[in-house]
Amino acid sequence: MAKITSRAKQAEITKNKIYECGVKLVRKHGFDQVTVEQIAKEAGVSVGTYYYYFASKYELFREIFKRADDYFVTDVAGQLKADDCKGQIVEYFEKYVDLNYADGIEMIKKLYTSENKMFLTKGRAMQTILQSIIEEWQVKAQIPKHKSAAEITRMLFIAARGVVFDWCLHDGETDLKNEMKNIISNMVDGFMFKKERC
Repeated sequence: MAKITSRAKQAEITKNKIYECGVKLVRKHGFDQVTVEQIAKEAGVSVGTYYYYFASKYELFREIFKRADDYFVTDVAGQLKADDCKGQIVEYFEKYVDLNYADGIEMIKKLYTSENKMFLTKGRAMQTILQSIIEEWQVKAQIPKHKSAAEITRMLFIAARGVVFDWCLHDGETDLKNEMKNIISNMVDGFMFKKERC
């Protein structure tokens, strides 16, 4: 039993090393300029080992989304400091901005393409956690129920992706955090009951 645990641990270490080396190379050279062979060499593994953990070079990007969801589960859910409706939703998207900053502009430019359908995947933790927050505020009569929490979540993420895409178009030279705060704040104001805005 200990042997299996040890193997599983080593496998996780190897996968993390490949991932981190891949991200490092993409940040340095750009996604299109990096090959699987280069990633494998940087990680000190064979190409076959790379393909054991990641089906393709693009599969490495799927791991970014998985880790982003994990971050929202472990570090964001239930830990927002704001205690008001708008404050919580704005803070939530500040965490989303932090993830984009952490990945870096070069990586984000490669993620934000029409070919990347991961953004459309339903049921991701990043979405369901926000949906739960919105449902809570609907129960507290801060947000009306004529739109479902799922629909409001979808609309907010469409706007957030647009803000990030604009940041990419400007090569990371705009103030992403401030832009996100302003746009999400305005959207939340529009969703909330006019007389009960936070």
